[in-house]
Amino acid sequence: MATQNAATTSDRTSAINALHAATALYTSVPVVEALLDRMGWPDADGRLLDPSSGDGSFLVSALRRIATPAGDFDALARVQGWEMHPQAVEQARERIADLLISRGWNEHEALRGAEAVAHEGDFLTDNPQGTFRFVAGNPPYLRWGHLPSVLKETWSPVLPSFARGDLLHAFLDRSVSIMPEDGVIGLVTSDRWLFNATTTGLRRTIGRKAGISHLARLDAATSFYRPKTRRKNSAPRVHPVEVVLRPLGEDMLELDGRPISPDGAFDEVHEGPVLADVATVKLAPWLGPKGIFLLGSDQAMTLPGADLLPAVDSDDIDPVTDILGAPTRFAIRTSRDAEPAGAVRDHLLSARERMPKRGRLGRWWMPPEAITLPLDRPAILVPRIGKRIRAVRLPAGVLPVNHNLYVVAGQAGRSLDEIESHLLSETTQAWVSRNAPRLEDGYLDIRAGLIRRIPIGCGEIGSGDRLS
Repeated sequence: MATQNAATTSDRTSAINALHAATALYTSVPVVEALLDRMGWPDADGRLLDPSSGDGSFLVSALRRIATPAGDFDALARVQGWEMHPQAVEQARERIADLLISRGWNEHEALRGAEAVAHEGDFLTDNPQGTFRFVAGNPPYLRWGHLPSVLKETWSPVLPSFARGDLLHAFLDRSVSIMPEDGVIGLVTSDRWLFNATTTGLRRTIGRKAGISHLARLDAATSFYRPKTRRKNSAPRVHPVEVVLRPLGEDMLELDGRPISPDGAFDEVHEGPVLADVATVKLAPWLGPKGIFLLGSDQAMTLPGADLLPAVDSDDIDPVTDILGAPTRFAIRTSRDAEPAGAVRDHLLSARERMPKRGRLGRWWMPPEAITLPLDRPAILVPRIGKRIRAVRLPAGVLPVNHNLYVVAGQAGRSLDEIESHLLSETTQAWVSRNAPRLEDGYLDIRAGLIRRIPIGCGEIGSGDRLS
């Protein structure tokens, strides 16, 4: 039993270290101070909690703003922090002790006081004692699938399903759940919980108790002093925002499940028709690595019995004119109901081992994602990544690949010309710039859900009318 407990302790220690390495993103002092100002800390009364205090940036700044006479432990009780990583806790305690010593505390009591402020514990499962009017901090951002299994096992029983997409979601939900009637929550977060479709339930749940009183983007280059890096298998760069949540009231941005622009578009609630009402927007399939279902022209010629479709990707588009060049690759189209024969069978079986694991879950002769796009009519290809919306005409019979967006006219009587003009209008471009997730170097992550919800009263169409 002792050996098993030691192994369990070792596993948890390793998991906490791995979590810290992936999420340690410490907030710069100017950002901390500005957020505390927006929250109104310190108020006449009320305590402040940092649920993931790291090396103590928020704790030290919060303590600097209140009187902490030497030996007054009751004054210190107004500020509390929780952190799972032991080394980070020690760093926070050292910084707090230094502050107290500079205010006349002797070293022994300063260390005791620092221990009373910075706690080693798990905010999601432990129970910080008392009521906290203020919650302030920079909670961790890490997708649930990237969490160590030991921590998943710990948190799964206590977290609602809508809060498991990312560790940030769990901290947001828990922070709001302990907020009193006069509470204020000020957090630095990544921006994606505001608009991702998978966080609809999170926004709706938070919105039953709180609204947003302040929301603004932050500069990732200056907001953190231990930024994440973009190496293989490392967490992606963060696109941060500062957000202040307060109990529901006037002058609040309500959270009702709908996506929210991180760029301060508080009045941008569109109740009218959207592009999905006049067009069909689909995601182009991923067929796996080149040379299996997606072939170059020379390789395609060796499979005379194959059902081949000309296929295009974003690199087939002229970057200046946005005109599609002649297809240089072809996709093998197979049927779920019949195994291929002859040269096609031999080719797919021989290439099967090069297919990544996620592409080998179904029938061996089918690509990872089935070809289901309506290719019998012209369409518009919208590249998934770009600094703006690009609408590229796609002839009938040509297959886009690799998760580019495929737009065809719907049943509302709008032509493809009208839809293209609407997509390219300045007002639509501005709307997309405000609402699309940010990537590096000014690029936007242009998703199908984003395109579908473009307001169709906001862009011009070819005839000078409006899509309304």
